[in-house]
Amino acid sequence: MKIEIYNTHGGHFPVKFQPTTIFVTDDLGQTHVDPEIIEADGNCVVFEYCGEELMGTAIAMVNLTAPEALCIAKRNRYRAVINDQIFEWSQMTRRRMGQWCAGFTKRRGSRTWLLPVSDVDALALINKTKKLVYWTNSHRAEIIAA
Repeated sequence: MKIEIYNTHGGHFPVKFQPTTIFVTDDLGQTHVDPEIIEADGNCVVFEYCGEELMGTAIAMVNLTAPEALCIAKRNRYRAVINDQIFEWSQMTRRRMGQWCAGFTKRRGSRTWLLPVSDVDALALINKTKKLVYWTNSHRAEIIAA
């Protein structure tokens, strides 16, 4: 399974996390990227954050599973590309909040279109039990069973 996570904060061009990147989730659910690890016991680590020592669970980018990658990307507003399927947050406007979406490209286009998805639908798209279908004439898209 090919998993890539991109940091989309701070510019127009997303920055891809390297395979050696370590993600540490603390007790409050915050994810820290490559923190200074003081002590490790299996996947449980003690790391330093803002002068304090915190405990959390660590996982390397190479060992991520699809649900873990989606959880990290969704929680931190990153872009996840899993088996060539794009998942990212839609742009916020004054009238509506951003939504977690699956991205697709139309047949002759290069623009990425976003369709809101639930966590269950996202995993089904990755496992290919569901597929994303769009209709050109009516300008609509749906997630249906494969």
